[in-house]
Amino acid sequence: MEKLLYTEIGPNGGTYKKGDWREFASQTETEVRGFFGEYRFLSNFWPAQVVLDGVDYSSTELAYQAAKWQPTKRDFFLKCTELESIDYNRKNVPDKYSEEEWNLVKTDIMRDLLRQKFDPKINPENYHLLIATGDKYLEERNWWGDLYWGADKNGKGENMLGKILMEIRAELIT
Repeated sequence: MEKLLYTEIGPNGGTYKKGDWREFASQTETEVRGFFGEYRFLSNFWPAQVVLDGVDYSSTELAYQAAKWQPTKRDFFLKCTELESIDYNRKNVPDKYSEEEWNLVKTDIMRDLLRQKFDPKINPENYHLLIATGDKYLEERNWWGDLYWGADKNGKGENMLGKILMEIRAELIT
């Protein structure tokens, strides 16, 4: 199954045309607000070898979505696309955590997966790409309304994904 890194349908089902990201993203010498174009590698959809509970996944998104389920019920996430994994979790009720429990652990799970994604021994290409961002501010700007992991076109949101990426980058260069 071929993995798509670009799609005209966003995780919330909204559509856009290739290149529309330039209308709400900003990429300058000091900041990356939107993980598109040359900074697409910062997206959780980007290929990376990551392990969750002893099982290899091909992206942080797939492992993250699988983490919501008991290990014996994760086979779907080994053969689907990233968008399919999100859709699956919207249509089915994950069984590993209650919503309250998930909200307590999701950031640590994401941090662990991202450390693997940018580990110089496991994913050296991703490591070099992250290091090459220097000290740029990183913001996961999006149009699909994810204000916890990212921010909207006006910069409103917690941007936890960007914060974790900057945290990991700082750890890697010290």
